[in-house]
Amino acid sequence: MLHRSRSLVITLGCAAVTAACAHSVPSARTAPPEPRTVHVPGRAPSGPAPVVRPFAGARDGASILLAEVDGKTLAYVADEDDGFVRVIDVDDGQEISNLRLGSTPGQLVMRGDGKLLAALRDASQIVLLGGGGTPSSKLVVERRVDVPTEPVGLALSPDEATLVVTSAWGKAVSVLDARTLEKRAEHTVAREPRGVVVSADGKRAFVSHVVGNHVDVIGLEPGAPSKSKSLVTDGTELVSARHMGTFDQKRASCQGFALARAESGRVFAPHVLAFTGEPAETSDGYGGGGEGREAEVFHVPVIDEDAAKIVPTSLRLSGGLEGTTTRCALPRAATVGKAGLFVTCLGDDSVILYDANAVNPHEVQLGRWAVPSGPIGLALDEARGRAIVWSQFAHAITTVAIGDGSDTPRPFALSSVTLSRDTRASAKVERGRELFHATGESRISGDGRACASCHPDGRDDALVWSSPNGPRQTPMLAGRLSGAAPYGWNGDAKDVSTHLVQTFKRLGGKGLTGDDKEALMAYVATLRTPPQSKPKDAAAALRGMAIFQSPVAECSSCHGEQGDLPDGASHDVKSRVAGDTKAKFDTPSLRFVGGSAPYFHDGRYKDLRTLLTKSDGKMGHTKHLSPAELSDLEAYLESL
Repeated sequence: MLHRSRSLVITLGCAAVTAACAHSVPSARTAPPEPRTVHVPGRAPSGPAPVVRPFAGARDGASILLAEVDGKTLAYVADEDDGFVRVIDVDDGQEISNLRLGSTPGQLVMRGDGKLLAALRDASQIVLLGGGGTPSSKLVVERRVDVPTEPVGLALSPDEATLVVTSAWGKAVSVLDARTLEKRAEHTVAREPRGVVVSADGKRAFVSHVVGNHVDVIGLEPGAPSKSKSLVTDGTELVSARHMGTFDQKRASCQGFALARAESGRVFAPHVLAFTGEPAETSDGYGGGGEGREAEVFHVPVIDEDAAKIVPTSLRLSGGLEGTTTRCALPRAATVGKAGLFVTCLGDDSVILYDANAVNPHEVQLGRWAVPSGPIGLALDEARGRAIVWSQFAHAITTVAIGDGSDTPRPFALSSVTLSRDTRASAKVERGRELFHATGESRISGDGRACASCHPDGRDDALVWSSPNGPRQTPMLAGRLSGAAPYGWNGDAKDVSTHLVQTFKRLGGKGLTGDDKEALMAYVATLRTPPQSKPKDAAAALRGMAIFQSPVAECSSCHGEQGDLPDGASHDVKSRVAGDTKAKFDTPSLRFVGGSAPYFHDGRYKDLRTLLTKSDGKMGHTKHLSPAELSDLEAYLESL
């Protein structure tokens, strides 16, 4: 029997509207069965099972974790490009085994018995792996279980009885029995849940989001009471008046890919605080803090896990918006050790150590290491004074010296090993991926933003920015560019190349040209779309499709029969607001529309139902629809 409960929400910044839905295609097939556990015979390990001793931290999800096996330190790596779990001997730098999973792996955790658990993003499954991963006892799939769409984050409770799973596109948090993988509960949350840690007493899980300004607190005990608390702070708590004066821009959080928990009971939530500007006012670019200030700053609120509240003093930014050496660009992974809080920074290919005991950890940098391109995971081997970093773009494992926590770490890498590749994108696409995530690239922006700053994973940040043309919501890129010309909310750019020129200019960039511009466009064309899933109610989605395509509703007259081929024209749908320089707006593609709220160019509609009921007569016709028919149409839109 499933136990369902709501989550306690803690607000990190100012309000932002979020929602998410699974991506799927309606069909005449029956609705999918309930999530199931599948025992997979697989092949037997080729030798006696080795003794696997996971390192401290292996219960917290990451794309790399460490264990001692037969006296050797092994790293288990989730290689999302090739779809492998790879096992590397850290000391000699050799890959000793691997297992192809047939899907993009998210995070890994390891139980005390050496069994490995992996999240499979594209397959929407959790797999249990046995065997240890040695040459004589290779990894083998022992069990699979279905979970909501796109599982990414994992965490085990301290007693290893409970596994918590975050499903990014499925906007869900699942609570499983860590031994049997049977589902105990499922919680519906806001868009893009990713990072997750479990409290020391095993009673609650904390969950971060890539978009939105909150951390969820999920009760893990059966019958846990429903709680909800929002912490809304004023400008003096978020930003020091000494630096900001009367400057009072809208603030919002994003890039909450990771959480880290210390033994002291402090939970760290590294993310980015965005200054989007006043939507009703035009600006020279997209939001920003003004001349000499950054539009996005690194921020680490601290949560007291026992009280399940944010420590108010940790919300302050006494350093202001000016550039600072403590800045972590595009934070992706985090963990806490004796030396402090370690965070990988994808935007400038570095690992930064912060003071975990400071009131504002983001202001006290203790060390910084340069690592190969694309650091998305790290694990600590404190007995040997080192951290092991996984750089996905460079396909490299790097060992850095972190000391024993009693001295100043040495800011250099000890060694770096590049692993073999099973599949490889073209050199142009690889270069484009680096450029897409590069902060500090003056050709792209003048304030340190990268393409990925507003388009994490090629999706969107759910924010509305001020711009020279008025308020502009960030559109999703992945899966939405093909067949959707012209581009821009006003349809001012005939192709992607022209749109990039306009975007770089508004970001204060000098302009990207030649091979690098071609490389960036090549990468954007390959952005991984959210995984496909079936509608929760296939019959409802089919009925909704009929309404969408009907001549009365007129949805398909502009958006195409399947919602993915817009008419390429601009229309005045009476949506112009203060600050807008034009009244006509381009017809967007509706692919993945269910997971990209809020809606309209100024983000005025928080969800699909609100859009359908509030825009009647201005954009299609829905006023005549009954509540049941509205639900059917909504089900279809969520499936696109």
